[in-house]
Amino acid sequence: MPAAEYGSLPFREQIEAMREKVAIPTNTWSDIYGAENDQAFMVAGANRMAIVEDFQRSVQTMIEEGKTLADFRRDFDQIAARHGWPYKGSRGWRTRVIYDTNLRQSYAAGRERQMEDPELRRLRPYGLYRHGGSETPRPDHLANDGRVVPLDDPWWDVWTPQNGYGCSCKKYMVSREQAEREGYTVSERGPEIQYQERTIGQQGPNPRTVRVPKGIDPGFEHRPGTGRARGITPAPMARSGMGSLENSFPPRQASEPMPPYRSEVTELLEQGQPPERYVDEFLGAFGARRGGEAVRFMDVVGESLPIGDALFRDGRGGWSLPGGGSNLGALARTLREPDEIWVALELARDSERPRLHRRYLSRLVLPGGEEGLFLVDWGRNGWTGQRMANAAELEAWRRGVRLYRRGEE
Repeated sequence: MPAAEYGSLPFREQIEAMREKVAIPTNTWSDIYGAENDQAFMVAGANRMAIVEDFQRSVQTMIEEGKTLADFRRDFDQIAARHGWPYKGSRGWRTRVIYDTNLRQSYAAGRERQMEDPELRRLRPYGLYRHGGSETPRPDHLANDGRVVPLDDPWWDVWTPQNGYGCSCKKYMVSREQAEREGYTVSERGPEIQYQERTIGQQGPNPRTVRVPKGIDPGFEHRPGTGRARGITPAPMARSGMGSLENSFPPRQASEPMPPYRSEVTELLEQGQPPERYVDEFLGAFGARRGGEAVRFMDVVGESLPIGDALFRDGRGGWSLPGGGSNLGALARTLREPDEIWVALELARDSERPRLHRRYLSRLVLPGGEEGLFLVDWGRNGWTGQRMANAAELEAWRRGVRLYRRGEE
């Protein structure tokens, strides 16, 4: 299978389609699924933010500068070596999938944006499906070769290429006159779509069953670019200082219970102490100290978090203690020994772009057998943490992509 080539320079809409994506760590390819890829950039198994961002920068450069698969492979080798990333699969296969899929899907998304032009739609209201000419064609793709259907027909919401890994089929805008002149039969509606159930992610921690049109690879059953507008309109925050639950992306929630409680008891800090005492207790758990340089804490999945007293500075010379001072020891333990880690893109009041948040969740046993449910919400725009009032409140935050579950290391 030849690498993706288009025979022309990248165009503005294609470049924008890639630039608008937000890097998000994942464990498996199915963590970000289907149209969710219109908003998120991911590389299967790259579960640290720095790795994903490096790959996104590389792919963006490949697109903007028209570079080749050989160029990307050199970048891939350097990124994997720099981060010590033990990727799965052969180098040739992984690099081709990342390069081809991102180039083809961003190309298709850019073309879809061009096809939204009202004047073009008036002149060329039909879409023409052309098979890519593979030596080993997919029968269902080949069966659609030459099909002409109105661009606003729901059939295109499913069958707009790319329709699978390595698929090189194309979609063109045509008028009825052009289509008939070139020998194609014009249909006023697309054919009925036959669906089947497929189980994906069977080799990962969270397999699930999806409904997929017959002939299309799981994850490709959508029109590229259609998910780009979702979730980017600012909305009120669900909680003061916390991300927006209603607009978390992906919206999927956990399907299994939290890990069982630990047997050891976690002491809460004494109430009524000076804020410096609480700050020192938190920083000390990570080997940091007030007034010193921030230290880099590596969490259980290898993500590097800066820990220093700037976490508690309010910008006015005072202190801000997320979760209240007495809970800071439990919040420190939640970061160090979480029960689960989730990541999600969320909206912010002051930005039209989603921001990535990592959520560290823990269920701790407190003195006297009391239940302690804790959340740390960590993003590049800030962090916060708190003790949940009840299990339902904690459960609401178990959504997005789960990177870690205690007991499944």
